[in-house]
Parts: sequence; C-alpha cells; structure tokens
Amino acid sequence: MATVARATRVAARPTASRPALVPRRRAPVAVRAALDTQVVVSATTIAALAVGRFAFLGQQRGRVAQADAIGPKSGGATYFERLSQDASFIKTTGDPEGFGIIDVFAWGALGHAVAFTILAVSSFTS
Repeated sequence: MATVARATRVAARPTASRPALVPRRRAPVAVRAALDTQVVVSATTIAALAVGRFAFLGQQRGRVAQADAIGPKSGGATYFERLSQDASFIKTTGDPEGFGIIDVFAWGALGHAVAFTILAVSSFTS
C-alpha cells in the first residue's frame, strides 16, 4: 500500500519535459463593416419613399383608375358587397396627393430590400 501512494505522488508532479501552458497574447482583431448598416437602410428607405411619392404616384394612380374602369361593377345591394368596401382610414391621409399608409409600407419595404442587397453585395467585396 505504501508503494501505491508513492507512485501517485510522483505522477501528480509536473515533469520537466512538459512545459507549463501559458496563453499567448494575440493582437486584438478589429472588425469593421464596409458600410454603416443604419445609414444604408435609412438612406435607401428615404430614397424609395421619395421616389414613390414624387415620381411614381401619378403613374400608379392612373393604372389603378384604369383597372377600376375595366374591372367588374357591383351595385352594392347584397350584404357581402357592403362588407367588401374599403376601410376609410386606409385611403384618407393628410397628403395632398393621397400617399397613404399602404404606399408607405410598399415603398418602405422596397427601400429595405434595396438596402439588404447593397449590404449583401458590399459584404462580398470587403
């Protein structure tokens, strides 16, 4: 029994052939994005909203009016036809041209999609 205790004490001591593990100091790595994400998303969303409001709103309204002129007509006499009327708060806005909440959602989503594309392409090149 005395020999077993002596053997475990010897094995527990560090040997001279095995150096102690010391962590190496590495230079800190600075991660930088090629483009600032918030700036890109904000700029493309503002640009898309501006293009939608000032450039394409007249064309969009013209196409909607043309589709309404061609589309089916109803007298609004049945119960289900009265339920299918548009909600009034969606079409009423303070904008003189009538740029509504649906237009804001649509053009804002397009701006976010463009921003995602710009950021994805810039991540490949950096």
